[in-house]
Amino acid sequence: MRALIEELVAAWQAGDALRASAFFAPDGRYHEAGREPIVGREAIREHFQRFFRDGPPWRFDLETSVVEGERAAIAYRFALRAQDGQWRTSAGCALAHREGGLLIEWREYQG
Repeated sequence: MRALIEELVAAWQAGDALRASAFFAPDGRYHEAGREPIVGREAIREHFQRFFRDGPPWRFDLETSVVEGERAAIAYRFALRAQDGQWRTSAGCALAHREGGLLIEWREYQG
């Protein structure tokens, strides 16, 4: 599970929506904090593609993860570059659940 998380983050950092979405089950759920969940690998891929293509410059830095079997808790820092050039960073965490080698849920919380 730890390797899957690290590879998913590497795909995000590379802006590779196809590779990142491939870590999700066909009916997997990607749920950003404060937003409606995105359900299904194809919808997740489309979401990632739009963000990577049209979104502002960003960073996602993995801080730590705690893995127990097919579940993980992930602490991270997410940063967006504002129009003034300054980076706005927020701490977050995610809970991930894997079945059959693929993510069935990634749910984020920010604070």
